[in-house]
Formats: sequence, structure tokens, C-alpha cells
Amino acid sequence: AIARAKARKLEQEQVTETAEPADPRKAAVEAAIARAKARKLEQQAITETAEPVDPRKAAVEAAIARAKARKLEQEAVTETAEPVDPRKAAVEAAIARAKARKLEQQAVAETAEPVDPRKAAVAAAIARAQAKKAAQQQVVNEE
Repeated sequence: AIARAKARKLEQEQVTETAEPADPRKAAVEAAIARAKARKLEQQAITETAEPVDPRKAAVEAAIARAKARKLEQEAVTETAEPVDPRKAAVEAAIARAKARKLEQQAVAETAEPVDPRKAAVAAAIARAQAKKAAQQQVVNEE
């Protein structure tokens, strides 16, 4: 439920932001931010479905998620150094919003059924691999 609310809030922010940017750099930055937020939402959805019992494990997972989010944010900032067409940036932002919605729907579907810790870990690993592959594919498509 929290992930859904966050996704809606991000979607609303992105809709208002995509109408304004005339500068290609601004559009590129906003697209990168949208991608980073989508990744962050995905990570939050994965950590919410795992439901760790041990508080130490929860703290470790939260620290790892924060570190990954920082790393992804830094990568997104370095990606925006290239000049980008405003149309492409708007398309990328729309794709990021769609991915965030899809991930949120998948997270809701996954939390509805009782989760075995091993299955949750496998699902999280698969989701990370898919996200990494999608990010690499997007970088290849941008070039």
C-alpha cells in the first residue's frame, strides 16, 4: 500500500515535471531522476516482500538498499551529462513511470500470497537481474 502511494505520488510529480522542461539538460536530468526513483521503488517493493524477522537482518538490508540507491543515483547523474533530445527524455520518463507502475503491481501481487523466505530471496535476485538487464538495454538503446 505504501509503495502504491509512493508510485502515485511520483507519477503525479513526473507528469507535472515533463510538461515544463524546454531545456534538453533539464529533461535529461528529470528522466534520470525518474529512472532512479523507479529503481528505488523496485528495491523497496523487494525488501517489503521479503519481511525479514531478525531486526539485524532488516537493518543490514536497509543499509544495502540505501547504498544501492545512492550508487544508482550517482550513475543516473553521470548518465545525464550527455545532451538529450527533449522528446527522448519525455519518452524515457514515461517508460520509467510505466515500469514503476508495473513493478508496484507485481509487488502487490507477490505480497498477496504467503511467501517462503527462500522463494522470496530467489524472486528478489531474479528481479534485480531483470532490472540490471533492463538498465543495460536502455543504455545500449540510448547510444
